[in-house]
Amino acid sequence: FGSRFWCLPSSSPQKNTTMADDRLDGVYLNLAQQAGSIEPLLDSFFGFLLRKTDFYTGIADEKEAEKMVMKYFSKYSKQGKKKREDEAEKNRLADEERKTRAAEKRKKEEEEFQRRQEEMKSQPKIEEVVEDEEPKIEEVVDEPMPAAEEAEKPAEEKKEEEEEDNTPPPPGNGGSTDTYTWTQTLGAVEVSIPIRPGTKSKQCVVDMGVTKCKVGLKGEPPIIDGLWKDKIRPDECMWNLVDNKMIVLTLEKHDQMKWWSCCIQGDPEIDTKKIVPENSKLSDLDGETRQTVEKMMFDQRQKAAGKPTSDQMKQHDLLEKFKQAHPEMDFSKANVNYGGSSSGGNFNFG
Repeated sequence: FGSRFWCLPSSSPQKNTTMADDRLDGVYLNLAQQAGSIEPLLDSFFGFLLRKTDFYTGIADEKEAEKMVMKYFSKYSKQGKKKREDEAEKNRLADEERKTRAAEKRKKEEEEFQRRQEEMKSQPKIEEVVEDEEPKIEEVVDEPMPAAEEAEKPAEEKKEEEEEDNTPPPPGNGGSTDTYTWTQTLGAVEVSIPIRPGTKSKQCVVDMGVTKCKVGLKGEPPIIDGLWKDKIRPDECMWNLVDNKMIVLTLEKHDQMKWWSCCIQGDPEIDTKKIVPENSKLSDLDGETRQTVEKMMFDQRQKAAGKPTSDQMKQHDLLEKFKQAHPEMDFSKANVNYGGSSSGGNFNFG
């Protein structure tokens, strides 16, 4: 650098001595990264002016050099102030927009929560017959039927009910009440409990024991307070607060080969005979577990149709082989009970 380039008075003619564009930004950025912060960068720059120019030594009046520095500091200081004000205004508008969206979202969630609560309350509930009502039922019962008709009618009615019952399987293999919904697999249960939007996790009270459960919000009556349908494994269970408006319980069943007809004892029950696990779920199981599940499903369908289970069919086959091995024995008067049937297990194996 020519030394006079740095020491010309500000009133003297100059050519491209200032650069308001970003042509040297790459160089300055590299220097700034090496310096690490503003102060070391300034220290390094003014040290450079001392070592390589006559900025300090070529001007008789130090105030002239200081005036030159302050001129450009003030120039960019004003631009920096305007930039700060623009950024602050931009952030203020963004914050107001965020607050407006949050308020609209809370309002929408509150309306959705209220609507869901109304829907749950309007769902039909199971009516229980109390002892005081039993005599009224007896009064409207028709006169006794002959013994033969009375024995035949239940079977006919049961057959008609099975033919007419075309209701689909319960969604998610679970059900719902006026306070929660639940789904299940053979080994786990998931319970979703809608709560007031905006609730914090520290406001939630969740107590899951082996046989009982209590869920609610601090200072309010519990939403759920009762006994599980069956035992669970508390150490393998967990709960989450989803979007500050839903408590989700994830339970692991103690008996992982049994479907639940309800989640909390006393709540509406589902028909477990209608549960059909998805094939995709069965494919995820290991070979032994899958065989067990498929056997349970087969036996369930056989029982519903009044047919022998897989174990009863196996017992029948063993007996037939025994008969063939001992033709000298007479089994014509034998009444074999294969188990699981009050009528002696007289199934049609043909």
